[in-house]
Amino acid sequence: MAPITLVGYWGAVTSSMDWCEENYEWTPYIAEFFNSWSSLAMIVLGECCARMNPTGNQAFTLLGRSITVVGIGSWLFHATLKYSMQMTDELPMLWSISIACYIAVTTQYDINRAWFKRWLVLWTVFVTVLTAGFSGKVQFVLFQGSFNGLSLVMAYLCWRGKKELEEAQMSHVAKLFWAGIKLYASAAIVWLTDTNLCTYINGQEESVLPFNMQLHAWWHVLASLGLVYLVVLLMGHYCLVKNVPFKLRYIMGVFPYIHSY
Repeated sequence: MAPITLVGYWGAVTSSMDWCEENYEWTPYIAEFFNSWSSLAMIVLGECCARMNPTGNQAFTLLGRSITVVGIGSWLFHATLKYSMQMTDELPMLWSISIACYIAVTTQYDINRAWFKRWLVLWTVFVTVLTAGFSGKVQFVLFQGSFNGLSLVMAYLCWRGKKELEEAQMSHVAKLFWAGIKLYASAAIVWLTDTNLCTYINGQEESVLPFNMQLHAWWHVLASLGLVYLVVLLMGHYCLVKNVPFKLRYIMGVFPYIHSY
């Protein structure tokens, strides 16, 4: 982790994680400058997902807004490195993945929605309390285990959606799956490198690089973009199942969105 060499406006670090970026290097008011401002990627792309929702299912709008909340929480966390602000980042991540899971499961399986919603809400509340009730490495492991476990479930559900889109001769929509997975996997590699090899890439004495690559900031950007691809995939699959006519389009050939007609 990055050494704490300066104490800025927000005082000593109380969060369970202190990332590889040097604290208060650019301004005494923002602990991690690049990690904070790169969180805007989540805010912008979350709002885009919420506003482009063509499905008529308000759960997609809620999902987009929850991603926006994650971005705001991430900004606050990295700007202050306070434990309370860390919770405004991590807890909404659990909530957003739960909303995505609800959408995918109720789209793909014929189940009692009210029962599943109650079960998922209870699970989310339980994990929220568990995550917020601990600190340090225990909290880190609890959060990562909960979030990444449900992320694997979502990867499987997105894959099932991809298969159904392919069977419906919509391979141009189905390919969003691999594009999103590749972006998210790249983000994960960047995150792991920044977390575990900071000493060698932070531009300081033992570093093999003359500068800090700010990999955690790139994690924000790559993960946000990969997430948008997967959310649009879920929207396309929902439209297919519910017989909502739609077209897949791109902004600047990079940012996908669903347009209904």
